[in-house]
Amino acid sequence: MRSKNAATSSLVALAIASSAGSAYAAVPHRSERYLPSSNGRASIAFDTDPASSKIDLFLEHPYAYPSAGVSTRNFVYDTYPGIRVGTSAAWDNSLTPSLVEMLPGTGIIHVVRAFGGVQLDEYYFTPMGLAETASVMLTKVTRVTGSAAVDAFGIFNYHLGSAGDGSSWNLPGSDNETISYDAARDAFYESGPAGVAFGYAPIGAASTHHSTSSVFNTVNGGSDLTDNAGTGGPVSDAVPGFQASLSIPAVGNSAWVGWYAVEASDANAANAIDRTKTWINSRSAAQIFSDEQSGWSSWITPPPASASAVEATLAKQAQAEIRMAQVSESGTANGQILAAIAPGQWNISWVRDMAYATVALSKSGHFAEAKCALAFQMGATVGGYPTIQTAVGVPYQISVVRYFGNGTEESDSNANGPNIEFDGFGLFLWSLHEYVKASGDTATLTTWWPVVQSKIADVLVHLQESTGLIAADSSIWEVHWNGQQKHFAYTTITAANGLCAAADLATMMKATAQSATYLAAGQKARDAILTSFRAPDGTIGQATESLAAKTSWLDAAAIEAVNFGLIDPTRHTAAATLSSMKRGLVPPSGQGFMRNDDGAYYDSQEWVFVDFRATHAMGQMSDSQAPALFAWNVA
Repeated sequence: MRSKNAATSSLVALAIASSAGSAYAAVPHRSERYLPSSNGRASIAFDTDPASSKIDLFLEHPYAYPSAGVSTRNFVYDTYPGIRVGTSAAWDNSLTPSLVEMLPGTGIIHVVRAFGGVQLDEYYFTPMGLAETASVMLTKVTRVTGSAAVDAFGIFNYHLGSAGDGSSWNLPGSDNETISYDAARDAFYESGPAGVAFGYAPIGAASTHHSTSSVFNTVNGGSDLTDNAGTGGPVSDAVPGFQASLSIPAVGNSAWVGWYAVEASDANAANAIDRTKTWINSRSAAQIFSDEQSGWSSWITPPPASASAVEATLAKQAQAEIRMAQVSESGTANGQILAAIAPGQWNISWVRDMAYATVALSKSGHFAEAKCALAFQMGATVGGYPTIQTAVGVPYQISVVRYFGNGTEESDSNANGPNIEFDGFGLFLWSLHEYVKASGDTATLTTWWPVVQSKIADVLVHLQESTGLIAADSSIWEVHWNGQQKHFAYTTITAANGLCAAADLATMMKATAQSATYLAAGQKARDAILTSFRAPDGTIGQATESLAAKTSWLDAAAIEAVNFGLIDPTRHTAAATLSSMKRGLVPPSGQGFMRNDDGAYYDSQEWVFVDFRATHAMGQMSDSQAPALFAWNVA
């Protein structure tokens, strides 16, 4: 994908680093500041920075841009629980955690703290079974020592004011916010110039106290919240909070407390609260947590039997990450898979990233989700850029770059014009083929086939030049247009793979003539890899133009020719390509691979995705270094 993070135990990290054999070997460590949770509607994130240590992201959509010129807003300034034991009180975010993690194989954030003789296990998540833009905040309070009374608190500092603050997540202001309390539902409703409303309410037992009056300072002072009915009108920076008195009679006993926040895009917070209460169905906070865990466990498919404990954990979490990256909103947004989960920078649906994720879903048995990703693209709106229409030359269905959240094609531009990438056509055909093979869903293929044939497979045939190469494009490197485009190896590699996939799909549809056409075009593209992209030593280079210029031609993406079965892993071309990668694309750490040799900072980092794809190819080539590289990345 587009970013990497790593986390592991120190023992595994040291074991891998020690076996690396490099003086510059880095020790695997957590490099990502935020832990995210998304149910495909809401996206929240926990800031692990000790100075923050709280939820400070709640996006109205999982994707960055609903449509052209419109940014997704972050409505939460911060939200977190608090604790009082006897007369001593603190907000949890002021307490240093002893553990911050994602519960393995889930989208549940887990934070452990201690205060005044109790242990606090906090859990934050966006419920997967709730079709709402909502988040849940739970705390399990366990008595470790003492017998003092215990109260828990929840504060909800959301901003629903006007405009945005110009930050990367477009936080609205805190002006003219109104909060009211609904006693019948034990809920606060908040509204403001942002045009939406939020509902906040406890899970399980009713709140002991509720207030919008100096909630933060009152708790810090060790006092009970002062019950009130809300702000009584628009105010600046309105903040509600709840208090719950807990029964924890003896050491070792625990009590659960929890709250939720739900957005009402139609500004009817009461209805949103009622829908959420229906989902809760009188369950306690402990039951909500247990059911969420069970839901994840039943969705995750088992890792390979040969997987080690660490590999199995990673395999489960990888499935969870893809699930959280898939949008579940109704309408044209549904099904798209984002290249990152917010606050990752690239929470946008790229065709390329989505193809690999879709294949992963199919291979792990998640057919419904894979089908949704394919259906999103089959129903997307494309063709709104005259320059791109001219470049493609025929009607097409798959975006040449990426999509806005609403399923409309987006192509980013700079001084060199738009990005126009042809590799997406082949990648989509590959992902569709993998889905149909794994699921046996030929009924859906039958429905989609007329468009797949005329606006995807036939487009690649149209774009193929007499040499077998696919026409020059921006491709994986997104070099834009206006003379910057090249005949990239990656585009022709994905086309060869996709056209062969299309030939098999056509055979399933009994479209004999089309099958022959696609197979011939695929074979021609495969042959062009060997005739047009090989350097003198046999290495597959980045582009014909780069090879001719004899500069910046080494490209890790070329290894996909091995992974897609287009070149023999036992022959010279595969060996030469891997050998050149080892000589020219290993970063200073001595571990893994960079993307290319153009010298750019972004491309010159080690890329986990490149490492894993290289490892897959190395395994086919019986390369002795494959196990160590795989273990390094798993760690």
